[in-house]
This record gives sequence, structure tokens and C-alpha cells, in this order.
Amino acid sequence: MKKLIIKCNCILLFSILIVLSVICMLHSSTNKSLYIKKCCSCHNDEQVNRISPSISSARQWKRFFQRDKHKRKYKDISKFISREESDAILSYLIDHAADSLKPQAFGLR
Repeated sequence: MKKLIIKCNCILLFSILIVLSVICMLHSSTNKSLYIKKCCSCHNDEQVNRISPSISSARQWKRFFQRDKHKRKYKDISKFISREESDAILSYLIDHAADSLKPQAFGLR
């Protein structure tokens, strides 16, 4: 009886891990799509600096967003990007920053 309970618990735990992995993948994919739609639409132009998550460390990206440097250095994008979208984009940039486990370089999608 104890072995059956242990097996059931292991199966349940494994199932939960799979579901969480899928949720994380979908979340990351949504953030990436948002980054491409909202950031790369301007930052792939020759007139605007190209950006890539790996041009900065996670700490630098956090500081850039916390200090609202885009508004101060370039232009106010608050009309185009909501706070939730900004948070999702920051999450993507941190996940793929230069010091992350999976940095994202120019041209790689």
C-alpha cells in the first residue's frame, strides 16, 4: 500500500512539473513575441540603435527600466507600451541578458 502511495505521489509530482514547464515556455514565448512586436519594430531600423537582450547584463536591464532611461535618453514610449507589457519585456530581456544561462544575440529568434 505504501509503495502504491509513493508511486502515485511521484506521478503527481512529475505531472505538476510538466505542467509548470509548459506554462513557463508559453510565458517566455509571449514575452518574446511582445519584445519583437514592441521593441524590434523600431530598433531594427538603421536610424535607431539595434538592440538585443545580450547587449546588457540583467542588472543593467533592470536599472534601465527602473530609471526610465528610454524616456530620458530617447523618447517616451508609455503611449505605446503599457506597464504590464514593459514588465513582460523586461522579464524577457533579463532571461536572455548577457549574463543569463541563455543569452540572445542579434538576429537570433
